[in-house]
Amino acid sequence: MSFLRIHLIFVFSILYALSTYAQRTEGDENAGGENAEDIKKDVRSPDSVFVSYFSLNEQGAYTRYTVSKPLTHFEEYDVTKQNNQFYANLGNPGSASYPLLFKLNPSPNFRFRSDVYEPYTLKDDSIKFYISSSPFSHLMYHMGPAKEQKFNIAFSQRIGNGIYLGLNARFANSPGLYLRQRAFNAGGTFYAAFLYPSQRYGAILTYRTDYSLNYENGGISDITSFTQNIESNRKVIEVNLSDATNRSKSNGFVLQQYFNILKPTIARKIDTTTILVPRKFDAGRIIYTMRYSRTGTAYEDNSSPSNFYTIYPSYFYDTIQIFDSIKLTHFENCIVYSNEVPDTLGKSFPLQYSFGIRFQTDKLLRDTTLQDVFRQTVPFGMLKGIIRQKTFFKASGFLVLGGYKSGDYSLDGSFYQFFGKQNHKAYLNVSKGMTHPDFYFTNYYTDYFKSGWDNSFGTQDYIKGEFGVILKGFDMKASYTRLTNYVYLNQYILPKQYTNALTVLAVHASKEFRLKHWITNVYVAGQQITPDSILQLPALIGKISLCYDVELFKKALHSQIGVSGTYHSQWYQDAYMPALRAFYRQNNYLSGNYPYMDVFININIKRARMFVKYEHFNAALMSYNYILVPDYPQADAAFKFGISWLFFD
Repeated sequence: MSFLRIHLIFVFSILYALSTYAQRTEGDENAGGENAEDIKKDVRSPDSVFVSYFSLNEQGAYTRYTVSKPLTHFEEYDVTKQNNQFYANLGNPGSASYPLLFKLNPSPNFRFRSDVYEPYTLKDDSIKFYISSSPFSHLMYHMGPAKEQKFNIAFSQRIGNGIYLGLNARFANSPGLYLRQRAFNAGGTFYAAFLYPSQRYGAILTYRTDYSLNYENGGISDITSFTQNIESNRKVIEVNLSDATNRSKSNGFVLQQYFNILKPTIARKIDTTTILVPRKFDAGRIIYTMRYSRTGTAYEDNSSPSNFYTIYPSYFYDTIQIFDSIKLTHFENCIVYSNEVPDTLGKSFPLQYSFGIRFQTDKLLRDTTLQDVFRQTVPFGMLKGIIRQKTFFKASGFLVLGGYKSGDYSLDGSFYQFFGKQNHKAYLNVSKGMTHPDFYFTNYYTDYFKSGWDNSFGTQDYIKGEFGVILKGFDMKASYTRLTNYVYLNQYILPKQYTNALTVLAVHASKEFRLKHWITNVYVAGQQITPDSILQLPALIGKISLCYDVELFKKALHSQIGVSGTYHSQWYQDAYMPALRAFYRQNNYLSGNYPYMDVFININIKRARMFVKYEHFNAALMSYNYILVPDYPQADAAFKFGISWLFFD
């Protein structure tokens, strides 16, 4: 049987199921009072409506992106696996995780500790503002085993000349295969935007609320129950914690206004016709942004005393119930003067700049008794322009004055060289700066621990260089990072500073190959860390996907059937302490060197996309060593289903 014939069988099986469902529900829909005239209304073509979106930034330079519906990689529904991201988690979508590729992201913002649930939390700067002349909606639904469900909805409507309202809501519930492994997320964002038609003035208001509940089981009590496959029923395997949870609740709002000093266009008379043309000189705009957010986290363990905490340092109580709460309130005012435009080539204006200042106040409350207040001022700036023809530069930096992070700074410089008719690119980035470690490394006390710690760590200095090339679908970059005074949690779950230099040499390469109906995507990353006993990450990560892509029925149906795989080399994986919501070093358990294989089929019919995926199908064909965090096995083989539907009216 040919591969195309197998492909068609898969497609027709799904289409038959969908058509059967449609026939069953058609009577119900028509019984709602719709007459024949309403049913026969002209339906918009999927390509007849132009919808774009943008996200907030402090420069007021809103780059607009077209809403599209690509089919390639559509089966990657988990946010931690999209865009060549690699995370180690506890074996369940929505659980605590940390990145497996080294990332240096210095920020002037105060941070109590890193958020192990960060990939799944809603953020103000990731809110999409949709621009459409007609109502626009986007529905997404994913379904997995053990009642795993994820539902997202995005809605936007223009209610007046330049006035837009929008809502983004999400719900996710993943019970997991093991006892007390549930991860639950619910939240949403609402926005109202007034974009004056002449683009002279604009105002945007957003409100965000987010809630998560993660059951903590402390891992499997006896890992051999999994590694030797002693018990195939995962629900009866004993876990370390019987009544522990991590909860988080966050809400906040952002108000941003901008005013262009000059109109972006000028009237020019050609013969007898007056037209509007872009202005050659931009005097810039004034942008004001106000942010407020409040985030609370709580770890609670109501179970009877167990041996789980006794193997750790003496600051953990093992005789009383634990309730440890943290609340962080952030308030910020930011004023920026900028003429930056959303143009990656910088052709609109030969010189672009932005200069601003932020006034930030952070209040930290621990167990309702310990309160700290941090106030800091952050001046920052950016300059970019054309050096010669297709050679561009960009320089940026910030400095923190006052507060816990006083003295932190960052200086970044980049050079871009475009070449060829398709604007291929080579670039060089250099960064130099200093940053304080997360606050909880230096000071940690709560009412429910015997003792905490009070450390005086030096600031972390870093320098990073990166070179990359983007050429005909080939993307390659190499980087070198040198970091001194690196702070981490050691094997005793205590903060420790490595005063010598930590170096990371990394290489990333990706390429898409297309040959007739075949599409192959390859991604490879390698990283060498010295010394690797301080920062432990896999030396090699690879990802490959191969699919057969075909358009049928006069291109009315677009489908793909394929297989994909992800590989991590062996490394000493970081262990997890739920009471601290933190990962720490361990030197006893070595794992990895295992491929995770999936088989999938993607379908696109007009505005709807669907996928069916058999994830990790090789689970029962190889040894039981698929673990990314000690004592937390990854999920077994399972079917996943997802659908995405766009509505333009």
